[in-house]
Amino acid sequence: MINFVTGFAALAYFMMIAAATKQHFNSDKYPMGMFLISTLSLIGVSTFMAFAFLFTLRDPVIILALIAVAFAIFVWAARHSGRKQLRLAFANDFETSGIITSGPWRYIRHPFYVSYVIFWFACARGTGHVVSLIVFDALLIIYVYSALLEEVWLQYGDHGGSYLTYQQSTGFFLPTRVLKKLP
Repeated sequence: MINFVTGFAALAYFMMIAAATKQHFNSDKYPMGMFLISTLSLIGVSTFMAFAFLFTLRDPVIILALIAVAFAIFVWAARHSGRKQLRLAFANDFETSGIITSGPWRYIRHPFYVSYVIFWFACARGTGHVVSLIVFDALLIIYVYSALLEEVWLQYGDHGGSYLTYQQSTGFFLPTRVLKKLP
């Protein structure tokens, strides 16, 4: 039973981020990098669904909790970025109407990517399958690369000075308080 609940939670999250690609994020055209992300995501979610509905997930309660955390971060970020017209990853037409510093942006600079990473980690951990592990690793690299590109655009854009100040006080993917405690 918990496998089905976890599977439906993962499907709901995946459908939410798919809808957000069209409704929340704004770009003139669908960037090539997004085609790669979409392909890997379909492979990853299909593998996870197979394990959730046909086989057995590893630690489904922990996986469900991780999916809930990813879901919460995504919704929190969406609520605080709704009016900013954010661009899709790898968009050539990158522009911003300002820097977001409220909600999850108070703690991390890339909450959407953090949400995705937590979700794909949960999928990889839940299946333990090599396909899920490859999808997680590939998407992690892509998300970090995309976030770094966005950082460069923001540093040299209209709000560069403000962004550099913000960047010094806020963690990339982890809150700075967590980073300061690491050895």
